[in-house]
Amino acid sequence: MRKLVVLFLTLTLALFTAFSANAGEKVVFAGSTTVLPFMEKMAPFFKEQGMDIEVQAGGSSVGYKTAYTGMADIGMMSREMKPAEAKNLKKLVIARDWLVMIAHKDAPFDNITTQEVIDIYTGKTKQLHGFKINAIAKENGRGTKKVFDHYFHLGKKHHHPLAKDLIIIGPNGQSITTLAHDPHGLAYLSYSAVEAAIKQGEPVKMLTLDGVAGTPENVLNGKYKLQRTLNLVYREDKADLIKRIKAVLATEQARKIFKANGIEPSL
Repeated sequence: MRKLVVLFLTLTLALFTAFSANAGEKVVFAGSTTVLPFMEKMAPFFKEQGMDIEVQAGGSSVGYKTAYTGMADIGMMSREMKPAEAKNLKKLVIARDWLVMIAHKDAPFDNITTQEVIDIYTGKTKQLHGFKINAIAKENGRGTKKVFDHYFHLGKKHHHPLAKDLIIIGPNGQSITTLAHDPHGLAYLSYSAVEAAIKQGEPVKMLTLDGVAGTPENVLNGKYKLQRTLNLVYREDKADLIKRIKAVLATEQARKIFKANGIEPSL
C-alpha cells in the first residue's frame, strides 16, 4: 500500500512538472491594433522562450493605461507617449510604420494632396474632383488618429477644427469594412493593414499623397513623410521581461515577418 502511495505521488509530481513546463509564463500585451497582428504572429517564437502571450486590442491609449496600471504586462502604442505619460513608462521602439490614404477601388482618383486632405477633414469641401466624399476618421485614443492629425495640423489647436460629421470608427478592420461598403469613402490607415486587406481581396486601394506613393522604398529614401514608430511600453519592474521580449523580436525570423507584412523592423 505504501509503495502505491509513493508511486501515485511520484506520478502526480511528474505530471504537474510537465504541465508547468508546457504552460509557460503568461505575458499580456494590450493596445494598438496596428501592433497587435505582429505580436500575434510572434506567439510561436515567444513560446519557444517559455512565454505564452495573450494579445488584446483597444488602441494606443489603452496600451498606455493597461501597462501603467498593471492590467497588462506590456502596452502596445503606435504613437509617441505624451510628456506626462513618458514620466511613468519606458518604451522600446520595435518598428517603423507609415500611414496611407485609402479609397474604394472604384473611386475615380488615385492621388490626393495635403491641402485636399485638410479641406475634406475640416469640412471645407465634401468633394474631390467633383466626386462626393464620405470622410472616415479614427476615434479618440487611437495612435493612428494622433499621427494623422499631427501631420496635417488638424484640430482646434492648429486652427483646423475637424468637421463634426466625419464617420468615426475604431479598429483597423472596421476602417476596411466601412470603406469596402462605401464607394465614396476616404480613410487613413497603417500601410501594413491596408496591404494585408488588399491581399485578402478587399475592394480598397492606396492613394498617392502629393504624388508620392507610400511604398517601403519611398519611406526608406525619405520621400514619403507620413511615418511613425511602433512601440512597446512598460513599467520599470518589467525591465527583465522586456529584455527577453527584445531578444525574440530582434531575431532574423522576427525581422522577416515584420518586413513581409509591410513594416521596417528597428531591432
